[in-house]
Amino acid sequence: MLTTILKRPYYITRHQELPLRTEREAFLEHLRNQGTSHAALRSICWQMLNVMEHLQLKRMRMVSLEEIKKAAERWAIEQRTNPRARSYGESARYFTYVAKKWLRFAGKLEPPKVPRRPYADRVEDFAQWLLNEEGLSELSVQSYSWKARWFLEWLSGESRSLSRVRIRDVDAFLVFKAGHGWSRRSVAIGAQSLRVFFRHAERRGWCRAGIADGIESPRLYVQEGLPEGPEWSDVQRLLAGVRGESVYALRARAVLLLFTLYGLRVGEVSRLQLEDFDWRAESFVVSHSKRGGSQQYPLQHEVGEAILAYLRVRPQARCRHLFLTLNPPYRSVGTASLWNLTSRRMREAGIRCRRHGPHSLRHACATHLLEQGASLKEIGDLLGHRDATSTGIYTKVHLTALRRVAEVDLGGLL
Repeated sequence: MLTTILKRPYYITRHQELPLRTEREAFLEHLRNQGTSHAALRSICWQMLNVMEHLQLKRMRMVSLEEIKKAAERWAIEQRTNPRARSYGESARYFTYVAKKWLRFAGKLEPPKVPRRPYADRVEDFAQWLLNEEGLSELSVQSYSWKARWFLEWLSGESRSLSRVRIRDVDAFLVFKAGHGWSRRSVAIGAQSLRVFFRHAERRGWCRAGIADGIESPRLYVQEGLPEGPEWSDVQRLLAGVRGESVYALRARAVLLLFTLYGLRVGEVSRLQLEDFDWRAESFVVSHSKRGGSQQYPLQHEVGEAILAYLRVRPQARCRHLFLTLNPPYRSVGTASLWNLTSRRMREAGIRCRRHGPHSLRHACATHLLEQGASLKEIGDLLGHRDATSTGIYTKVHLTALRRVAEVDLGGLL
């Protein structure tokens, strides 16, 4: 590995004779497989020698972040006296970057010590109950657990205990969150999450009985909770505006088609892998975010062509996820990046919508299918709904649109 990065025999010999040669070469091979450039590999190769020297690594051992920070400061001071150093102001940052990346890869980076949060054992027990007993998805469990944790941390900050909590404490928490950024709908979701938590807490004997039944949600307007997405004509304009043959444009078009034509969730697109596509059978498999399990979909021709066009320019990397980052080291595109991609494209297209992002395109897909005459079961199967009531909400959206049509003044034609 070293012979492919370094050129001069003297440098190659020097690197080969120093300790941890196997560990260094394994890390460099890993970076190269991720798509790291040759120049960056050479720079990291040299920097690892400085890391070894200032951390006194003669064998791999556990290293703390604080130890890396102090070693980086010593390296930066040393670089100030080095006339060949081009930008010693970045020395400590780059030293820290290489050290953390290498040690994390080797499994030798000590995680930072995070103080245990109040009632952490209660939240963990609640999460396990939701996952194992109620069968909720990991995302739903995470959402419920966050609400419970936020309340318990607030309760601890108010110097109150869970065993003595009263309904007025829950009300005070919801009022506090409403005054710090939560909308009425967010407060309603928080209230529902706390009702579930307190039912569990009452069964466990952690609190007084009757609290769950006493938690009230704020009043929501009739159409406040309805899903909202752009008009289908706006969706078509969005897709038509994605032009170009660059990897960025081709990736964006394939992603947007999956959101709009299949109504996939952002996590479902992020998890897609190359093996999920059966090109002979013209189908692909999606691992659902909420209900769990996987589902096979027919591969629509336009979507298949868009994905194949992206695959022709997709970076060559060992990562098997379908969509990769644009710059090395290549890795799967996260949900936040996919959300930003979609939101930015929608805003650039001038789409006026209360919310921009993949979920609004999911709503647009469902509404369009309903307008085209698809049944609720067909729409629910496409969207991966476990409960028919989840799909039924789109009938309200459709009725709302019909009412707008009915209110149009026909100018005395009747």
